[in-house]
Parts: sequence; structure tokens; C-alpha cells
Amino acid sequence: MALVKLSTKAVGSTVKIKVNGTLRNFIVVHQGRPSSLYDASCDGTWLLMEDIYEARAWNSNNINDYANSTIHSYLNSTFLNLIDANIRAQIKQVKIPYRSGNGETGAVRSGANGLSAKIFLISAYEVGCTKSNTGVADLIIDGAKLAYFQDSNSSSEKIAKLNGSAANWRLRTPVANFYAGSLVVNLNGLIVSNECRIDVGIRPTLILPSSLLVSEDGSVVTNTAPATPASITVPSQINGGSTVTVSWGASTDAEGNLEGYKVERSINGGSSWSQIYQGTGRSTTNNVAFGTASVMYRVKAYDTEGLESGYKVSGQVTVINNTAPTTPGSITVPKEVNGGKTLTISWGVSTDDQNNLSGYSLERQVDGGSWTAVYTGSARSYTDTITKGWKTVAYRVRAYDSASAYSGFITSETRTVNNNTPPVITCASASGSSLGTKSNGFTVSYSVDDAEGDKVTVTEAIDGKTLRTFSVTLKAQNSFQITGETFMKLLNGKHTLTITASDSKVSAVHSLTFSKLVTSASVTLKQPMAADGPITVCVLAVSGFIPADAEYAVEVTNNAKDNAPVWEDCTAAVRAGANHVFSNKTAAKGFAFNFRLNVSRGSSGTGGYITSVQGGFQ
Repeated sequence: MALVKLSTKAVGSTVKIKVNGTLRNFIVVHQGRPSSLYDASCDGTWLLMEDIYEARAWNSNNINDYANSTIHSYLNSTFLNLIDANIRAQIKQVKIPYRSGNGETGAVRSGANGLSAKIFLISAYEVGCTKSNTGVADLIIDGAKLAYFQDSNSSSEKIAKLNGSAANWRLRTPVANFYAGSLVVNLNGLIVSNECRIDVGIRPTLILPSSLLVSEDGSVVTNTAPATPASITVPSQINGGSTVTVSWGASTDAEGNLEGYKVERSINGGSSWSQIYQGTGRSTTNNVAFGTASVMYRVKAYDTEGLESGYKVSGQVTVINNTAPTTPGSITVPKEVNGGKTLTISWGVSTDDQNNLSGYSLERQVDGGSWTAVYTGSARSYTDTITKGWKTVAYRVRAYDSASAYSGFITSETRTVNNNTPPVITCASASGSSLGTKSNGFTVSYSVDDAEGDKVTVTEAIDGKTLRTFSVTLKAQNSFQITGETFMKLLNGKHTLTITASDSKVSAVHSLTFSKLVTSASVTLKQPMAADGPITVCVLAVSGFIPADAEYAVEVTNNAKDNAPVWEDCTAAVRAGANHVFSNKTAAKGFAFNFRLNVSRGSSGTGGYITSVQGGFQ
């Protein structure tokens, strides 16, 4: 059903209003406020019933005081209640010009002092009768000519019918010089006088808001505009080049014919607006171009008949024209990830054109699920704890600046979580502790166990050099031996022992330190060297470094098998590289050669070493 606004109806056209259950034609006799004689309330569409409704006395008391007349009371009570309730609620309460008191003594009141009414009789001046065209010097000026009427005392548009025949009808203008008379329009359209007590036809007049609508059949429809949306919400911070969401509160419509909303945007402080959305939703998105100085939004509702509410306007938001930082160049996650343990994630640096880089946001994904933020800050690494039972884990990181602009993410490879429990190494000395200073060989006892009962391989090492690798018996005692040649080959100073237990999935390491401090050495043959005959001479060469102030002695014997061998000093001969001639000539158990070398540090504390002892005898 196409509707038009009442304000668009031409003067002289008709509309329909239901009176006492029946549609009646009303003529549009004026649009707007006729003149300054009228109160502002009279601004609207003036409607005059086309036909005479009925015949009634102007005043049963036969006194032409319109404000206290029978007809004024009747029109604004009984007759008003005959009008369709929806239209009745829209009829304007106006103040019309009128002659107060009676026609002989009263004064004309107008504007804000006019007579308050909703339904009234039209006046002589309003139908175009004036002092100039009637020749009546004392004609009461109680209004101004309405657009529909001619400037004359007699014209066809004044003629009205009652039950199909032309008849007289009343005006609200009293006769100026006769207290009992009022003016009427006769059946020929002439203005004449008549006694107030006589029943004469009436044509009720009313003023409606021009915003009301008229249907195709001419019926006035009481559609009203929707209410202004209660609120509008925009982000408090808007970045140039970003897309923002604008939302607004619901509108209501008395007739229930709300159709949608229109949203407009201004980028010049409200000087001009452009529409960005129309529809039934209560939110929309809008891209704010980079470089925009400020932005504001407004929304209004509209109904199916085209009526619109007022605007709800947002505040003006200054746009931050800031570019996001660059995506960090890399992200590093260890290949080996163990449940119940920690791991450190690190990432590359980001740059920012505005030099306002603030930090990084690291997120974690477990078992292919959603991403969760685990770190926000300026550091470029983070140590995370891996919960035992996770199957996979991945990380991603992005940079952000002081204007809350974010870079893109860089995402790591997905790592498989090893939930195997590492072997447990039990030792009397805690891992990482020191065994103190050692001057002789020693052993470290330990045992190994594994929660899953897996086969465990143990590697024993000193200073990173493997001494032995073997398959260990779980819970059994083992000895890490640092004795004999192993100890002897170690230089004085700090050393590290490591016991590494691996079940082929994960390893455990037990680390201990000690310091070797040996200030003297003694070297001899484990078994004497037997000879077939007497041993008379020998020669020895000691290779290495013997400090000058070291206490150094070399002894030799040619009867080493005897219960009390005879030891002869040959230190000088060794130093000189000369032969030593034995003094001893006897050997109860047979001749046999041996030597013994004893050396210890001197007062300077300078250390030395022996790499070999070589020689011969005969």
C-alpha cells in the first residue's frame, strides 16, 4: 500500500477520516500556519468536513459568546469522541483567533491568547470574507484567509450540502453589533447572519500533523516515526587502515512497522555525512582509511512507510595513523620436547616505522586446539613448562606497538611431546656438586632406575671423553672408577665426571666435579726384569719436565728378586745421560733389574710431568 505524507496533499484535495464509524471526506483547506494571528500550534494540515454533518444551534442561550457556546462544547466533547480513536489522538490542540465575550462588547484574541480547541468552526475571514469584499465596516477580524477559499463574499467553494442538498452552515464569527447573532454561509455561498439559537448545519474543522500519511484510498493513516535508537557504540581507539565495528541500540515503533536503520559517517567533524549502511542489523563494519584525521558516526531508524527517527550521534574519535610492526623474522622451538619439563622458545626481532615497538605476544597451541597467549612483553625468549600428557605443541609470535597495532604471526613447526619419564640416577653426591680435591684414584657409586622399565644404556665420561658405555642393570649398584692409569693421566686441576643414562627416548645426566692435586710421583716396574747373568751396567732416560727445584731421585737395583734388594742412586747419571756401573755383585735369587723414580714439587710449587722412562742394562 503506497502512502504519501499529508503535507504533500494539494489544497482542495480530499482525505477520509472515520466519524461515528463512517468514512467522511475532509477538504484540505490549508497547509501550514495561516498567519501571525495564529499560535504556532496551528502549523499543520487544516481539514474542513466536505459535507454538512448535522444542524445545531450555535448557542442555545442565544448569546454569541463562542468560547462559552453550546457548539464549541459539543465539538470538543461529543463530536470529538465520534472520530476514530487513532486519528483523535493525533488531532492538534490549537489556539485559534476568536472574539471573546459577545459580539457587541468582546475583543478579538489571537496567537498564544487564542481559544484552545481541537475541533472548531471556521471563521468568516478564513473562508475569504473580509471588510473589503463584504463592505461591512465592523466585520470581526478573527483569522486570515485559508488557501482553499476565494477573496470574495460569494463563491462556489463555500457551498455545502446536507443530505445531498445545498444548505446553510455556521461560522464561528459572531455578528459584531448584535449579541444574539452569528454569521453563516447560505446555500448560495453568501455570508449572512442568523440567530444563535436556530439549528443550522455545521462543518467541523481540525488540524492534523503534516507528517501523518494518506493511503491510496485517501484515508489518513496514523503512522508515526520510529524512536531514535537509544545508543551508538564505536571503538574508543581507531587506527587508520583498520576496520571498525559500529553498533547501536534498538529503536521502537508505535505501529510495529520498523523496517531498519541507516548509518552515516563523517570524517570532517560533522560538516558532511555519507551513508555506509542500510539494513535490519544493529551493527556494521567500516574501513577507516589510513590518513583519516577523525571519524564519527550517526544512526537513525526508518519504518515501512518511509518515516525516519532522529539521529543518534557518536562522539568524534581521533584516528591514530600508525603502521603495525613487521612480523618477527623467525621463531625457534627445540626439537626435543619432553612432558613435565621446560623448554625455551626464542624469536627474531621486529621493526616499526614509527619506532614505537612495545613488545611481543607469544601464543601456544596444544594438540592442534585453539591458540592461547602465554607471554606478553619486550623479551625475545620465553621458557614454557610442558604438561605431561600433551601430544603436540606449537608456538606463534607477533609484535605490537604502543598504539596496539599488531604484526602478523610467525608460526613454529609442530613438535611431538615425549611423555616418557627419563631414567633416574641415584648417587650419594647430588648432581652438580663437587667431590673436592683428589690426590689419589677414587670411585663413585650410583644406581639407575627407569619408571617404564625400559632398557637403559649408561655412558661414563670425564671431561667429555667417554670411558665406558654399558647396558645397566636397573637398581643395581655401579662404580665409576677413576683409578690407576685413568687417574694418573689426568692433569692437576678441575675435572667433570658425567654419568648419562638413556632409555633411547630421553636421557638423564648426573654431573660431578673434582679437583686433582698431585705434588709427588713414584714410578717403578711392576715386575723386575730377570737376566741370564750378572748385571753390571745400565742406562736410563726420563722424558718430560722436571722443575729445577724439584726433589728428584732415581735408584736402580740388579738383584731385584732378593728379599732386600740393593738400591743404588743413579740420579746424577740420569741427569747427565751417562751409564751407571753397579757396585753390587751378588744376587741370591738371580740377577734382575728394576728402577724406582721419586719426584715431588720444590719450594716454587712449579709442577712437572713425566711422559716416559726408557733405558737398558747388561
